[in-house]
Amino acid sequence: MDRTFSVQQIKFEFLCYLKEFGTDIDRWFIGTCEDPDSALFQDEVVDREVDIWLWKPALTAKAAANIRDYFSDKFHLKISPASISSDHSKFVFLYRPKGKP
Repeated sequence: MDRTFSVQQIKFEFLCYLKEFGTDIDRWFIGTCEDPDSALFQDEVVDREVDIWLWKPALTAKAAANIRDYFSDKFHLKISPASISSDHSKFVFLYRPKGKP
């Protein structure tokens, strides 16, 4: 059985990541997708070993979109080019390329 997380749980974990790895907001991206491995490691070419990344499954696609919009609106995180919205986009991902300026 797949585990999903509430909006508040995901927001808390993402805020912890921002605090732990630096709040240089210009370098962070957020998005929603159906397949986080594909979105992060193929589409965005995030380096699993070097870059900072996290993804979480939300309860619904609407919940995932609300989280993405919250971080985009409140903290001005950039929406990832790999971000898609659909009825199946229940995953929220966050990343900061460490090796890129």
